[in-house]
Amino acid sequence: MDVRLQQLIECHSTPGDEDEVRELLESVWRDEGWLPERYGSYAIAASGRSGAADAPVLLVCAHMDSPGYCVDRMRVEPCANEGRVCVGATALGGPTFNGGSAACVLKTRRGKFLGVLRDLAGEDCEPELRFELEASEAERADVRRGDRICFAPQSQSRGNTFESPFLDNRLGCWLLTRLAAETRAWQSKYQVVLGATACEEMCGFGANVLAEHIRPALVVVLDTTYESKEQGVLLGGGPVLTVSDASVLLSPRLRDRVLDLMGRVGVPIQTEAYNFSGTDARAFPRRGLTCPVLPVLVPTRGNHSPCEAADLRDLEVWVSAIRAIAEQF
Repeated sequence: MDVRLQQLIECHSTPGDEDEVRELLESVWRDEGWLPERYGSYAIAASGRSGAADAPVLLVCAHMDSPGYCVDRMRVEPCANEGRVCVGATALGGPTFNGGSAACVLKTRRGKFLGVLRDLAGEDCEPELRFELEASEAERADVRRGDRICFAPQSQSRGNTFESPFLDNRLGCWLLTRLAAETRAWQSKYQVVLGATACEEMCGFGANVLAEHIRPALVVVLDTTYESKEQGVLLGGGPVLTVSDASVLLSPRLRDRVLDLMGRVGVPIQTEAYNFSGTDARAFPRRGLTCPVLPVLVPTRGNHSPCEAADLRDLEVWVSAIRAIAEQF
């Protein structure tokens, strides 16, 4: 597995607390000769000095956050397991786990603390989330309301399948690190700008800020999407062009332009259409921008769970798809 991807997965990055991913991206971009710029806590972007100063901007962006939890009930209570205590938690951005519990990591100003998140309410009731950890660790953690909890970063590879939490959207962030190294060899009429946003899983503030500051001529949104046997969207089938969801609606003409391009260069690409969920794509027309916005995603299984899955072959094709857009769209 790629070292950068593993580093990104090990980052603790819930909505509104993306510092670890932000700092890693900025470090990689600087090492590759890019110039990062921060837009408050909401977004970052970097230019690689490619293309003429007056060239139209192609923005390729991903989001830095993954769903997680935050501490809401501060009373530290004993729990059924002797020597352990628990605090209450609330979900941020729609994380999900099956079986009633999941290994998680609490992050406080004192460090990171391994424990277990439990849903005590049962299947037919509202979630009653409690984070449980050793009593001695709880005292050392000095928990405060708003401290963040995320799934434990456990990952493994099985053939071409990679399993891990946070693939939504560490895969998009990983691609931004690859593009920082590879775009210097591209022949593009665009000035390529790489961007990363905060809070995509809640509120979408980051993409609105990024759109306002960059104002691109073309946008490619990187994210993950759902495997769907009904639509023939499968792991290993290549990246996915979203033609319709809750955040974007491509015209048949724009869809065909992308599909024809991928066909000419021999890049396999899948399509999907649905009307729930969405990506940062919605932010750009909301800011009054008239540029095309292309969601080019990668299919995954187990979205927002402790064990998401992706096909490593799709990641390599993803790079080729973005290059084709940059050089020939």
